[in-house]
Amino acid sequence: MTETLHHLIGQYGYIAVAIGCFFEGETSILIGVFAALRDMLTVEGVAAAAIVGTVLGDNLFFHIGRRMGRPALDRRPGWRAKTARVERLLERYGAPVMIGFRFLYGLRYVTPFVLGSLGVSPWRFFLLAGLGTLLWVGTITTIGVYLADAVQKALAHIQDVEQILVVVVLAAALIGYAVYRLRGRRTPPPSRG
Repeated sequence: MTETLHHLIGQYGYIAVAIGCFFEGETSILIGVFAALRDMLTVEGVAAAAIVGTVLGDNLFFHIGRRMGRPALDRRPGWRAKTARVERLLERYGAPVMIGFRFLYGLRYVTPFVLGSLGVSPWRFFLLAGLGTLLWVGTITTIGVYLADAVQKALAHIQDVEQILVVVVLAAALIGYAVYRLRGRRTPPPSRG
């Protein structure tokens, strides 16, 4: 069973990372990195799959925005505030927003759509968003590697911590029992009157 699971993750893990990044992002990369550190995938393969999925997703939403335009944005009341915020950021910062929108939680899925609806050149979007994707995937992958390493080190020490915790609990129980017994001896018996 474990070998079958190992094989499935090894066989379809990169596709799962790419699909996850097409729709979501960080979670897919982090799960991929954890699988890589268990020798089911490679970190490089996880990063490559994340780049492919992210670029495909961003460009699809960009082109949908380009084709459907402003009326599609106006029909989505939940996107109005986010759309306005993206437009303000674009007016103020321009290209850096196109590069860094993946780091803007809550705006990353609206931004390609808005950029498409604003008539940004597809090549300009592809290059700037692609550069942002490389930075974003590199950042999340690096965080994932360090996080996974810390988790593995913590798990390696859990047995030691459990043993120390058992000794501390037993010592506290013994001290508590001793205090209870000592207090019982010092308290005078109630008078009968």
